[in-house]
Amino acid sequence: MGRLNRVGRTPPAASRGGVRQLLLFLAAGMLVLSACGGSAETATEPEPTISTGAPADTDCLTPAPATFVRPFDVDPEDYPFQSCAFETDAGRIHYFDEGPRDASETILMVHGNPTWSYLYRNIATAMIEDGHRVVALDHLGMGMSDVPPTAEFDYRPRSHADNLEDLVVALDLQNVTLVVQDWGGPIGLGMATRQPERISHLLIMNTWAWSIDPDDPGAYHELVDWTEQDIRFLGSTPTAFCDLALVGQSELTAAEADPSRGALYERVLAAYLAPAIDPVTGDYRTSETCAPMLIFAESIGEDDAFQGEVEARMENLHGTPYSLLFGLSDQLFGALRCDTDADQPCPAGTTCTCQDDLLPARIDRDCDNRAAGEFRICARPDGSIIDPYADRFEDILGSESLVSREVVRDADHMVQEWAPERVIQALRDLLAHQEAE
Repeated sequence: MGRLNRVGRTPPAASRGGVRQLLLFLAAGMLVLSACGGSAETATEPEPTISTGAPADTDCLTPAPATFVRPFDVDPEDYPFQSCAFETDAGRIHYFDEGPRDASETILMVHGNPTWSYLYRNIATAMIEDGHRVVALDHLGMGMSDVPPTAEFDYRPRSHADNLEDLVVALDLQNVTLVVQDWGGPIGLGMATRQPERISHLLIMNTWAWSIDPDDPGAYHELVDWTEQDIRFLGSTPTAFCDLALVGQSELTAAEADPSRGALYERVLAAYLAPAIDPVTGDYRTSETCAPMLIFAESIGEDDAFQGEVEARMENLHGTPYSLLFGLSDQLFGALRCDTDADQPCPAGTTCTCQDDLLPARIDRDCDNRAAGEFRICARPDGSIIDPYADRFEDILGSESLVSREVVRDADHMVQEWAPERVIQALRDLLAHQEAE
């Protein structure tokens, strides 16, 4: 288990040099994308957010001394939540617990890689305003949580799922509406399948929860190919995930939040980059503290047994009302991409074609773009597409308890950033379904 404490808000100031160095890596990341057909744009340097500090609160469920402070701060206009910490054997997990403790529903939001609870800020705010209790955590090594050395914590999804389960039990969460995306899927559903009596609803977005054979991936070939390329490229440079993947994704996300690249863009970019700045020195983090993100990428293939175990326990959630919301332009978890390396690139009866709005956001969304050929999709004769991950979840969980299945065609991987209003509405519809029964 562990102890819970409200944390203070007195972070060391991030140096301007640390942020500038990250943005140089950001430019490098965008050049890599440009080589694949994207466009390199110069990011506006975000101002570091410096907190003046505030007394630690003791409003968490188990008040404890304020031994943990935020390693960095974010604009309270965007992230207005008070911070709590859950102490594990390896380090302290940061989370927030907002809304009435006696609410009929608790919404538990679980993030993936390379993000943190900030990803859910817009959805959480709306749900709290609706009167729900909302809990969202940062996995160890991510966001505002501690970053223990790899000798003390392996950063594998099984261990993250164990931590999440310990937190849920420590808070004694009941009537939980679980919201998952990316690695939040295997981790959150890993917990839920061991604690099914606590789960009342599921909202599943752009993720998976089953074993994938790398030698015969079928419809999941893009995830396997990406993982192999990712490890081959990023694994050779210990800080590469921080250098390129984190900053590239952060810039893309910030630009979606504020296409004008104004003040909101700078705030969002700074919030996603902040975990990559050492809280003590203000310098760019080392390979050891970049390891959590790289290990997540490695675990897609290396921890396939864990995903298989989660799949085997999914029957424990049969009958639980659930909804599916998938962004289809996501290269990994969206529309089925043509397998250009296979003898038959698409399933029988479908055609390999290009549709502008289903191209990943990191390239120019124009089928005349030279990079578009890599991201063609398999379409049926009527123009409809195949959504293999949503299909599989419906097969596993059954159609009887499916409340809604929706897509956002032009939404990329982080649906929470691309279409927060759709996530909010999906949650409201899911919860309203129970009330109508």
